[in-house]
Amino acid sequence: MAPCSCTSLALVLTGILSAWAQDGCPPGFSSNTDGCFYVSNTEATWAGALGYCNIEHGHLAYIETVEQQTLLANYLQQHYNESSIHVTTANDYHYHYLHDLGMDVTGHTSFTFNVKACHDAHIALSQDKGVDSRNTYEIVIGGWSDQQSVIRDCKQCAHMDTQNRIPHPLSCSQYRPFWVSWANNIIRVGHGNIVGKSQFMMWNDTAPHEVNYVAVATGFGSSGEWDITVGNYWPGQFWLGLSDLAVEGEWTWLPQQGSLNYANWGPNEPDNALNREHCALIDIHRNFTWSDDNCEERRNFICQVDL
Repeated sequence: MAPCSCTSLALVLTGILSAWAQDGCPPGFSSNTDGCFYVSNTEATWAGALGYCNIEHGHLAYIETVEQQTLLANYLQQHYNESSIHVTTANDYHYHYLHDLGMDVTGHTSFTFNVKACHDAHIALSQDKGVDSRNTYEIVIGGWSDQQSVIRDCKQCAHMDTQNRIPHPLSCSQYRPFWVSWANNIIRVGHGNIVGKSQFMMWNDTAPHEVNYVAVATGFGSSGEWDITVGNYWPGQFWLGLSDLAVEGEWTWLPQQGSLNYANWGPNEPDNALNREHCALIDIHRNFTWSDDNCEERRNFICQVDL
């Protein structure tokens, strides 16, 4: 995937704080008592988001009091809209493209879903619609009688990563949640609906291709039911100006280098998973609590310009 361009981001990001006053704020920003704010519905790495905010003579947002936390959480909650796509897949190993059902992954690098299938849930991440023999990443969850999951570099091609230590990831009677990410040329798969958490497969593609279409299928003796939620904030995780990049465990508001006097970390956060999570975000799907994440992941973000 192409690296983040702050200039191009400036052309496509959408500020949606229109309910607040506009006095003294840059175009696309709106104000409250703490300054001007811009909430993105597209994605960037932490550094890319910081760069965009710097262009606007601002910084990634600070949340230094419970009042600021409440204000921002209430606003995001009031303006978050989502829709659900339901797909029934037969026992025919035929891919159904979610684009045909209203899911456009342009500008995004991940999605979450719930699937109910006895085994063999297949996901295709393709450059071209209808072409899965090349320029397609194929993910199989619960294949081989629900005993093994794999990432392939095309449909029925070589296994680039295999996970057989977690048997029975699927269920015939219950929906199971998963996420898939393709940011930074790395294909990753995890349990749950929180992108980046509980990962169980990963492959770094050294010859990557674009992902313009996502499709799902079942087969090899299994049918499936899929629920995919698409929101106007996608993935609904927003970078803040908080990091411990300088010293592990010492969280600081950057660039002002302010100390952390208020925090709203979620359960078991920050956890610095795999020793790679050094940037903080606020998460719609975790009751607006904070978590640490890999700074190279692509997330939504919030800019702040002090008045």
